[in-house]
Amino acid sequence: MYQFIESICCVDGELLLLDLHQARVNRTFFTNYGFLTKPMVLARIIRQIPSKGKYKCRVLYNNDQFEIEFVAYKAPKITSLQIVEGGDIDYRYKFADRSALDSLFGQRKGADDMLIVKNGQVTDSYYANLAFFDGDTWWTPEEPLLGGVQRQNLLDQRHIKTAQISLTDILKYEKVSLINAMNQLGEVVMSSSDIEQ
Repeated sequence: MYQFIESICCVDGELLLLDLHQARVNRTFFTNYGFLTKPMVLARIIRQIPSKGKYKCRVLYNNDQFEIEFVAYKAPKITSLQIVEGGDIDYRYKFADRSALDSLFGQRKGADDMLIVKNGQVTDSYYANLAFFDGDTWWTPEEPLLGGVQRQNLLDQRHIKTAQISLTDILKYEKVSLINAMNQLGEVVMSSSDIEQ
């Protein structure tokens, strides 16, 4: 049974944001397995990369084993988000076991995805970090459940900024974008009014 997963975007034979994925693997290894266990090097273990098209490269792993698969990717159509209370959910690492998230996802009342709130603050959706647009600037929650690589890339490039975003803040924003390794800022986007209380 694999404990962790990395989902890497592959476009026309190129693995995107690989340095940020490697940094997360390194943090996961050091925190969960200690400094005596060397993390795998993604650039060395990922082979036979599809040369055309967009794929999700899934790397399932634990401290001494890994499995790799490529899955053709098409961005999901998300037009509604249901606010769901996250309780004490903990997803600091990209766990392969998503049962806690699955349980919350089942509470979305027919919406396409969910917006998870923890301690009154907006965090993430089911598969993505969030960015909210106020007409001038994109803002992402200061404390996501999982710090995603696309979120970090956008912060590094100063395309987004962090802020505490509470439930009452949501309607101050014009729109929300779901961002992850597979979806860039503005690719999966909807009006903030489509967030269901």
